[in-house]
Order: sequence, then structure tokens, then C-alpha cells
Amino acid sequence: MSEVDRKEDRRVRRTKKLLTQALTQLMQKKQPSEITVKELTELADMNRGTFYLYYKDIYDMLTKVEDNLFETLHTIIKQHESDGLPSDILPMLKEVFTFVSENRDMCRVLLSPNGDMSFLHRLNELVRKKCRAFWVSQGMGDEVQYDYHYSFCVFGCAGLLRAWLGNDCHETPEDMACLAGQMLKSATLRQA
Repeated sequence: MSEVDRKEDRRVRRTKKLLTQALTQLMQKKQPSEITVKELTELADMNRGTFYLYYKDIYDMLTKVEDNLFETLHTIIKQHESDGLPSDILPMLKEVFTFVSENRDMCRVLLSPNGDMSFLHRLNELVRKKCRAFWVSQGMGDEVQYDYHYSFCVFGCAGLLRAWLGNDCHETPEDMACLAGQMLKSATLRQA
């Protein structure tokens, strides 16, 4: 890659970062359907033409931002696929909480009433598959029990993330990973 390409890549990354920051700021107050390209680009201090170089509309931008976050979370989970639950889940939880902390503003709005629930549904399905494999391998009950147990764990973790983000990630990602791990282990052991 040439120096010109690297500078352009850096400029593109910076532009997209500024647009994402502006979207995050606007989503703290508004639904995506209420956000216009004009107000987004004014807040990011750039012209609308720049926005349209990368995105078709606000929903396209939001989808691409979510896809990027989802892909990173998917990679983190995939790297730990061979980890057993509940004993070795801590390294994965640490990475997830670190990632959420590093992306706290966007994660906060995605988990807020103004967020896009499709992101949570996609993540939910990814985690469900990993958990189902463990549940079955451990002979921990039937499908109905699994569905109730999984719902309890996943909505508990989502609530924990919301509370942590609402507290501006005051505790470290490591502390939160340990807390989540203890809670998940306790819930899993009770079912065994």
C-alpha cells in the first residue's frame, strides 16, 4: 500500500469516525427515523456529499456501524468457541466487556430505547447457538428448560450491560467479566 493510499484510508477512517460520533450523539435523543442527513453532517462539520460517498441514508449508515460492531463481537466469540461453559468463559467475557467499554457510546445507544433491536437479535442468535451446544453436551435438560434458562441468562447479561453502561463503565471490564461469569456459572450450576 502506498503512502497516498494510507493517508486516504486514514482520512476515510477519520471521516467515518466523525460521522459515527455524530450519529451516536443524535441517537441519544432521537430515533434513527427522526435523524436527517443534513443535521448529521452539520453536527459532524462536513458536507452532505461526503456522507453520500459512504452511505445511502441514515439506515444504511446505522446498519454498517452495527455490522462492524457485530463482526468484532462475532470474532471474539468465535475465538473462544472451544472454551467450555461455565468454567472457561471468563477470557471471552473479558474481551466482550473490553470491547463494549471501548465502544461504550454506540453500545449505549444501541441498547437504549432509540437503538435498533435487530442488532440485539443478531447477537442473541449467535450466543444462543454457542450456549445450546454446551447445554446439550452437558445433558442439562430439555428444550423448554433450555429456552427458559437461556432467556434468563441473556436478558440478565443485557441488563447487566445496560446498568454498567448507564454507570459510564465505572467498574473495569475485568471486574464486570468476573461478575457476569459468577452469575452465569451460578445460574448454570443450579440447572445441572
